[in-house]
Amino acid sequence: MIELKTPNGINVQVPETSDEDISIKFSFDDAKNAKEYFNTHGYVIFRNILRKDTCDKLRHLWDSEVKKSKQFIYRQATAKSERNVLNVNGWVMNPILNLQSLNPASFGKFRKAAVEDVLCSDSLRKAFQSVFDEPPKIVQSMYFEGNSATWEHQDSYYLDSEFVGSMSAAWVALEDITAQAGRFFICPGSHRLELVRQNKNTNIADNHDVYIKKIVDLIKEKKWKFVLQS
Repeated sequence: MIELKTPNGINVQVPETSDEDISIKFSFDDAKNAKEYFNTHGYVIFRNILRKDTCDKLRHLWDSEVKKSKQFIYRQATAKSERNVLNVNGWVMNPILNLQSLNPASFGKFRKAAVEDVLCSDSLRKAFQSVFDEPPKIVQSMYFEGNSATWEHQDSYYLDSEFVGSMSAAWVALEDITAQAGRFFICPGSHRLELVRQNKNTNIADNHDVYIKKIVDLIKEKKWKFVLQS
């Protein structure tokens, strides 16, 4: 284990190997237990959802079509059309939003592979259906290359369904990364509490920092544990 900090300074123990990762991993043939685990903890991990060659193909198309592009692309963090912003390592640091809506004339191969091989793949659909007993629908998608160090939050504040709290998300790893790069993290059980929603005091346009502070304070108050994916 190594110790890192969240964007707002909370210490977390990050697993460096699979042996240090305490999360139980599930397969498709164990759908009943996977569903029970999800309902209890608010997350579930399925291993080997995508084939390695599928991941390699998408990353290759990202490099050849998207990363090299000088065009404006709609971005996840700013909700604006921007050109790629690269860090010193050459990684795109402003993640793109909605792969299924990319311009097919410029990013046709990447878009097609992202939609057909990942977002609408049989394996990802089966994973969702095993937990929710119904096929999923795509509402939004994102692609991250560089670690943008997303702050502590609950997705419902930014995006949810007509029935608040009933939307779920999938995080799909397309490559292995080192523990020092930072990891996707969640607080098991936090899905059962009604957290902060947007109102005049916490709205994203004027008082987003107030919302983030409330989330961080809740994490400390409830002494929620962090689970980080290895």
